[in-house]
Amino acid sequence: MNRFYFTTVVSSEYLYKMLVMHQTLRHHCTDFTLFILCADDEIYRILQELKLPDTKLLSVQDVENDAIRKAKADRSYLEFCWTLKPVTLNHVMKHYQDADYYAHLDGDLCFFTEPDHIFNEAPEASLYLVEHRYSSRFQNYENQHGRFNTGFVGCRNTEIAKKAVQWWEERCLERCPEKPDVMHKVYGDQRYVERWPELFEDVHSINGKGVNAAAWNIEKYRVSRGNKQVYVDQDQLVFYHFSGFKILEENEFNLSWFYPIKEDAVNIIYLPYMHLIKENIKKIRRIYPAFQRGLHERNPAFIVHRYKL
Repeated sequence: MNRFYFTTVVSSEYLYKMLVMHQTLRHHCTDFTLFILCADDEIYRILQELKLPDTKLLSVQDVENDAIRKAKADRSYLEFCWTLKPVTLNHVMKHYQDADYYAHLDGDLCFFTEPDHIFNEAPEASLYLVEHRYSSRFQNYENQHGRFNTGFVGCRNTEIAKKAVQWWEERCLERCPEKPDVMHKVYGDQRYVERWPELFEDVHSINGKGVNAAAWNIEKYRVSRGNKQVYVDQDQLVFYHFSGFKILEENEFNLSWFYPIKEDAVNIIYLPYMHLIKENIKKIRRIYPAFQRGLHERNPAFIVHRYKL
């Protein structure tokens, strides 16, 4: 048995971030395969040529059926990419059954230590979910975006997990709206998993604050470094979710879409990430000088915390 099979969905716009996610995952995990669903032909071609170790590429055609083709035709590109999250995880769990654990990972995660910490909290659980843990000024988002964040969705190789992921895919194929539907508690792929604890057994809500730390909760933690590890309060930072982080140029970034990030988090968490992003931009531009994706316009209305290396 393999230890971990991870899945992610990536478009050309997310190439640089996904490369950092893969790079840091490899640094901290030795027994895994990352299945990468390429949402467009350009990213598939580039990743095919890069031949990243410990990865397996999938195209939309590899997972496609009539329901997925219909979803592709009648929803926005973002909604379709969100739909592909459970589709890809379900595909891998059905066709690659020799792993202990599976998980979907968003492309904008960055690992700071071993992912084993997540599953070791409850090794016999079937499903692993992580709460947003919103800071006080984000509390109103729970009513729109939900209790859990699906930047990470973990599973053990059990029948319960397979049924839950199949159910998640079916719900997303029915509807995966970009705009929150507060009345029906639906937002993209995300709010469906709130029903897992009532529908399925062995659902574990991850306790560690260092799992899915992000802009929506980091301000309430004390960030520190010690013994070659990063800590949020007293918990090891397993991975940080760089949601809202925008690349303006190879050495210029907007760290947040809502409020300025605290100095300790910038220095300990964001700065290493920015350097890794910069390295990967240089690498891709050297190999593919015509590649222009992944950068955002310098729109002052949306630049909340600009940082230049």
